[in-house]
Amino acid sequence: MDESLSTTQVGWVLGRSPSSVRAMIRDGEIEGTRIPGAFRIPRAEVLRVGRERIEQEAGRKISDRELERLIDEVISTNEAR
Repeated sequence: MDESLSTTQVGWVLGRSPSSVRAMIRDGEIEGTRIPGAFRIPRAEVLRVGRERIEQEAGRKISDRELERLIDEVISTNEAR
């Protein structure tokens, strides 16, 4: 996983649209950095919000390694489309 991700990539991880991710950043739910024409979300923040969603859906705790692998799979699957 890269050091920061786009709103599109984070949207894939969270199952939300990029515009919803931008709204979450503006509302303070997700930490993100504004760059010209876009936002970037730090890797640590993606792991935090991804863990919340995945553990809630799976109903169990997952390791950091497993979390990163799942996030990488989601991103690469969507980028291949």
